[in-house]
Amino acid sequence: MNAQRLRKSPNVAIVGSTSLLGKELQDVLETRGLPVGRLTLLETEEYAGLLQEFAGDIQITQVISPKAFNDIDIAFFACSPQIMNSYITSGAKFPDLTIDLTQAGLSGSVYLHGISDPLVLRPSGYFVNPHPAAIVIGRILSTLHNAFAVQSAAVTLLEPASERGNAGVDELQEQTVSLLNFQQVEKKTFAGQLAFNILPEEEASARTEARILEQLDQVLGRTVPKPTIMAMQAPVFHSHVYALAANLLGTPSAEELVKQLERGANVATSKGAGEPSPVTAIGSDKIHLGRVRFTESGLYALSAVADNLRIAASNAVQMAEHIMLAPALDA
Repeated sequence: MNAQRLRKSPNVAIVGSTSLLGKELQDVLETRGLPVGRLTLLETEEYAGLLQEFAGDIQITQVISPKAFNDIDIAFFACSPQIMNSYITSGAKFPDLTIDLTQAGLSGSVYLHGISDPLVLRPSGYFVNPHPAAIVIGRILSTLHNAFAVQSAAVTLLEPASERGNAGVDELQEQTVSLLNFQQVEKKTFAGQLAFNILPEEEASARTEARILEQLDQVLGRTVPKPTIMAMQAPVFHSHVYALAANLLGTPSAEELVKQLERGANVATSKGAGEPSPVTAIGSDKIHLGRVRFTESGLYALSAVADNLRIAASNAVQMAEHIMLAPALDA
């Protein structure tokens, strides 16, 4: 890793470049104008040799290997947890500066833009990008707690098929087509029929809930009460849906609560017909707030949607931007 180059125009590698998250990461890098020196796109042997476009240039996908990281300044891992675990099992070392978006459960410094202290970032190290739901819940709870003191909170989380990667999206599409043609559905990625249905996915949901809570602990510490989270699998391709209930020490009006979230949580509240929804949130790195109300039981209830892929990719790129500007680079 070249410290001077990292500051000005780093060489970047994306592991899992053909995954949904890998493609979103490329789009965010290009949209935000991160000054990339050389981009290396990495994949398993099955996808090596594919042509991909970035910033108007054609890139040839290469095989993941330690050699491929030679002269790389920032490595984003956006592959599946299975590929990440295979890389670890092979005994290969991670690049000096690694940002992990895989949710494989590896230990590292968790960083949530706007909440975490940028001083935790260094020009070398292993950094974990939070689960997209941890990003959204963390921003909402942190903002509410700072303004009104959260006493307790509970979140129902509906997960999209894209959280299982390309395989999840493909299976939901195939199940939908099969059902519309009165055929049997295949169940490889999900435990049952997801199309036109909602699945508890108990094992996968429990892992997701535990990971979100663990990351919230690292990001928010003990100042914000740990929320109760119930995750379920929804028959949508993209975007998380949230239903959150919070008990606050303060008693703001619903309008005051919304204004505070708009100021501190990267929230959008503009509404048209049918908004917000998983579809209308696609391509946005904002949290799209839906209904907000104060209930008769004394709780504040709100709904929200957010593009899981865009939220994750944007936070990872913002992390890289902060690392590039870190004072330690001048040392």
